Amino acid sequence: MHACTMDDIKSECPHAHAHDPGSGVTESSFLQQPSTPIVATVDMDMDVDPEKTHVEEMRHDSASMSADSLRLDSNGLPLVPQPSRFKDDPLNWPSWLKWAVLIQVGFMAFLGPYNAALINPSLVLLSEAMHVNTQTAAYSTTTGIIMGGVSPFIWTPLTNYVGRRPITLLAILLTILGGIGSGASPNFSALLGTRALCGFGFGGMMSVGTACVNDMFFLHERGEKTGVYSIFVTNGAHIAALIGGFLGQKAGWQWDYYLGAISTSVSFLVALVLMPETLFSHDPTFLANRHERTYMQMLFNFKGNMIPGHRLRPTDFLQSLTLLRYPSILFPFWYYTWSWTFINVMPAISLASIYTHFYHLRPGPIGACLGTSLTIGSILGEFFAGRASDFVMLSMARRNSKRERKPEYRLYLCTLSAIFMPLGLIIFGATVGKYSFYVPLVGLGVGVFGLQIASTTLYAYTSDCYKPQTPESGTVFNLSRGLSFVVGYFALPFAAEVGYFWAWFTFATVLFSFFLPIVALMIWGEKWRKRLGAPSWNRDL
Repeated sequence: MHACTMDDIKSECPHAHAHDPGSGVTESSFLQQPSTPIVATVDMDMDVDPEKTHVEEMRHDSASMSADSLRLDSNGLPLVPQPSRFKDDPLNWPSWLKWAVLIQVGFMAFLGPYNAALINPSLVLLSEAMHVNTQTAAYSTTTGIIMGGVSPFIWTPLTNYVGRRPITLLAILLTILGGIGSGASPNFSALLGTRALCGFGFGGMMSVGTACVNDMFFLHERGEKTGVYSIFVTNGAHIAALIGGFLGQKAGWQWDYYLGAISTSVSFLVALVLMPETLFSHDPTFLANRHERTYMQMLFNFKGNMIPGHRLRPTDFLQSLTLLRYPSILFPFWYYTWSWTFINVMPAISLASIYTHFYHLRPGPIGACLGTSLTIGSILGEFFAGRASDFVMLSMARRNSKRERKPEYRLYLCTLSAIFMPLGLIIFGATVGKYSFYVPLVGLGVGVFGLQIASTTLYAYTSDCYKPQTPESGTVFNLSRGLSFVVGYFALPFAAEVGYFWAWFTFATVLFSFFLPIVALMIWGEKWRKRLGAPSWNRDL
């Protein structure tokens, strides 16, 4: 094995140069300070199994480096995937730009649940204005949620073909139009139509996040970065609850929709100048025949950012569903669906009724209770889960004789979610209506602490298993959130029959049982992945 000296690194390994955040950056220079933590090279005849999917990712292209070396990270492990020699390769972007795009796609994912949930604390006001009952008024929320869950099946193939950036900008515009139309709706039928348009748009905004994370970051970075992304996803509805109730009381229910449109407009303006195209192929044929792009070309040369030879086929719009044949996608999808349903959506649609009945609170305070408890719990969960996921994977890889980062290592951390989420449900069910209103909120916070751990680990795990298909696996997760609306049909009626403790205890038991397939992945996941192989499509991404 050959290791570079510091002089070698400085002269021959440009990726080792750290970016100086205080330096001036222009269009011509912004890509000249890549952040890839390269510290050495290593012979290709190292002891690795060529059948591993991650080894396929590590195999470098002829346009990026010599044929006998691998790029290593700061821990001496091979970078996965291997970066090309081009500065416009998102893997080689400076750290500030990677973080700028990460925050943007996170904020876009935040805006999906945020736009859907701003109205929730004001549903009583909406029902009075539209002359419908409260349960019917809630259909305005579920309509957006459903459309946000299914529309990525259309958006995701387009992002792989046209690019992440143009599709994102179009989706943002549709979301803005849907929000404005919702606030101006003269009747409930028109409102449902505009909520469908808004949901269709924010589904597109949410469909690019995990793809962009995998476009820009290496395997050993994805746990932390996926955690940053998922905390935005989780907290959209929580922040909406904090704002929506008071805003509806003071300015009217229309402004819950107008505020969503205004917030989304800010995202559009920032993305125009600070979200370059992240779609990039590491296929050797592509790299051997391409030219490096400038920053302005990455922003506005939409056709030039497309991957030559990559075709859009009708079957692409159903490929996300074919991923469910793989246990490494199906089991996380199933567990995440019910985790999101019981921990995030159930409080959002039931707390107004529960706290009005037991504590006689108005929409503003109810929204504050919901938003504060869930936001604090998710932030604490991410502080723990993000780096812990990468740390567990690194620690296990060091113990591995082949120093290989196996995706299943991330799932060990997910075990904590199976403890905290059911515990939170039980605390809420056992205390609501029996103690002061703030005591059940502890249960909500404990539950969402566990949900954040589950979100971070499961997102990172599925993308580690099938990196080229990350956009499609993200679509599957969006579908799981779209399916969560079903809880509105049974949670409160069930509690009315058996009581809140036994209802929420039942939900906790069901959720814990759905973790058992994740345990199976810890034990047999690697063997199943080898037996089934990887999907053959999108290998050039």
